[in-house]
Amino acid sequence: MTPAEIAVLATLHPDRTLTAPEIARAAPLTTWRTRNALSHLESRGLITPSRPRGRYRITPRGRAALATKSRRFAF
Repeated sequence: MTPAEIAVLATLHPDRTLTAPEIARAAPLTTWRTRNALSHLESRGLITPSRPRGRYRITPRGRAALATKSRRFAF
């Protein structure tokens, strides 16, 4: 898991629902790094798109991954 992916998970934790631009500002990451991280996290089931459209939410599996990996990246 990359530092950008950890930053996205940390931004969505514990139960925030945000758009990609909101995540990019809060993380802070570039638009490209944010969208790349979102794509990888979604493909692994660590985040899920939610309603309203264009928003993302962390899954229970994502919370578990964050708890495990965040110590390594000091989040």
